[in-house]
Amino acid sequence: MQSNLPSLTTRCKCFAIPHRYVTAFLLGTGCIIYFLMLVSFLKAFRHLNPKTPVYNSTYSMNCTFDRNVSRVEHVNEHFYQPPFARVAALANAHVWGYIAAAPFCGLFSDRLGGKYFVWIPIFVISVVEVITPPMLSGSASDFYIVFTWYFLIGVGAGMASAGMNSILARWTPIEERGRMGCMTYCGTQFAVTFHSEITDNVIVATGLWNMPFYIYSALGLIWSVSFLFLGSSHYHIRKHGMHQSELQYLQDKLQHIKDFNRQRVPWLKIATSAPLWALIVINMGHIWIWTAMITNLPFYLRYVLFFSNEKTMGYACLAYMSLSCCTLMCGFFSDFLTSRKYIQTRTLRKVYTTFGAMGPAVFLLTAAYTGCHRTEAVFMFVIGMSFMGFYFGGTKINTLEIAPNFSGTVIGLVNMFESVPLLVLPIVERIISPTNVLHEKKLLFWIHLAVLAVTNMFFTLFGSVDVQPWDSEEVEEEQEMEHFYTYPTATLAPRPSD
Repeated sequence: MQSNLPSLTTRCKCFAIPHRYVTAFLLGTGCIIYFLMLVSFLKAFRHLNPKTPVYNSTYSMNCTFDRNVSRVEHVNEHFYQPPFARVAALANAHVWGYIAAAPFCGLFSDRLGGKYFVWIPIFVISVVEVITPPMLSGSASDFYIVFTWYFLIGVGAGMASAGMNSILARWTPIEERGRMGCMTYCGTQFAVTFHSEITDNVIVATGLWNMPFYIYSALGLIWSVSFLFLGSSHYHIRKHGMHQSELQYLQDKLQHIKDFNRQRVPWLKIATSAPLWALIVINMGHIWIWTAMITNLPFYLRYVLFFSNEKTMGYACLAYMSLSCCTLMCGFFSDFLTSRKYIQTRTLRKVYTTFGAMGPAVFLLTAAYTGCHRTEAVFMFVIGMSFMGFYFGGTKINTLEIAPNFSGTVIGLVNMFESVPLLVLPIVERIISPTNVLHEKKLLFWIHLAVLAVTNMFFTLFGSVDVQPWDSEEVEEEQEMEHFYTYPTATLAPRPSD
C-alpha cells in the first residue's frame, strides 16, 4: 500500500522541498538573525565606553593560571567590561519587555495568525539597527538609548515566539513535530554559538564598532522580504502555491486544527490544567539551567580554570555547537521512533525531557568536581550542553500537542512564567557565589541540580501529550462579534494513537 506521507523531495510549484520545511527554515533563520541583532546592542555599549583593566584578587583561590594568561588581565583594546549593574539593567529590560508582550501576543496570534507577529518585530528591529549608530555618541545618554531598545527587543521577542508557535501548530503534522520544532528552535543555538566571534571579528577587521549593526540589519531586511512572500500563518493560505500531494497530506493530518481560533479562551479551564502547569514548571527549569550554562560557561572557563581568551571562546563554541547538533538529531530521531511505533509519544517526551533537564545539571556539577583538571572539565561541559538538546525534542514542542488550537495562547503563558528565572538566577548567583571561587561554584551547581530535579519530577508526574478537552470545545462567541466573523463548525478528527 502506498504511504500517504510525501517524501522530502515532494516538489512544490516553486520549491524542490515541501513548503512546510521552507516555513521551518525561515523561522529558524529568523531566530538566528533576531539573536544577532540583540547581541549587537550590548557589543556597541561595550565599545563606546572607556577601557578598564579587569582584576579580582579572589581569582588566586581558583586554579593556577594558564601560561598564556597574565596575572592582571588587561582587556583587549577593542573590549570593555560594563559594570554589573548596567548589564543587569539591560538584561532585565529585555526580560520585562518579554513578559509584558508574551501573553497578549500569544492570544492574538491564535486569533489573527502568527505570520505578522513574527515578521513585524524582526523588520522593526532591522530598521532600528540602521538608525541606532547615529544616535550613539559615547555619552552617558547612550545607556538609556540601549536600555529602551532592549525593552523593545524584549517585546519583539515575545511577539515572535508566540507567532512561531502558532505557525508551527498549523503547519506541523503529528509525525513531524520533532524535526520541524527542532529545525526552528535550533536557530537560537546556532546564533549563541557564533554571535560573539562573528561580531567581535567584524569589529576588529573593519575597525568600526557600528559595522555589525549594518550587516545584521541587512540580513534582517532580506529575511523580512523573504518571509513576507514565502511565509504564512496557515497552510490553507499557501494552498495555491503548494503541490497537491503536500496539501492533501496536511489536510489529512491537520484537519483537527482550526484556521484561526477566534473563540473566547476558556481561561478558567486553562488555569486549572495540570498538563499546562507541568509544562510551565519544566520550562522554568529549562530556562534556569539554560541561563546558567550560557552565562556561566565562558566565565567559568576564563576566571576559574583560567584559559586564555582564545581557548575560552573556542571551547565555548564547541559546547554550543554540540548543543545545536544534538538538538537537530534528537528532533529527527524522535519522529523516527514515534512514527515506527518503537515507543509511545508520551514516554518519549518524558524521557527526552529528563535527559534534557538532568543531563546538563549533573555534568555541570561534575565539571566543578573535576577541580582544576581543565581537559576533564571542558569535556563535562560539552557533554552537559549536548544533553540539553533533548529538551527541544521533548518539552519545547509539547504546546503543539496539548493545545494546538490555542498554541499561541499557551506559549504566551509559558513564556511569561519561564522568564522568572531570568530575574531570579542572577540574584541567586550573586548571593551564593559573590567572589566566583571554586567552592562557591560547587554549591551553586548543587542548587541548579536541585531545581532541575524538582521541575523534572513535576513534569514526569503531570505532563501529557494528549490534546486537552478545553482545546476542542466549541465556545460561542459574544453576540457583537458575530457581525465581524463567521466560523465554520470545527470537527475534531480522531487523533492517531501514540
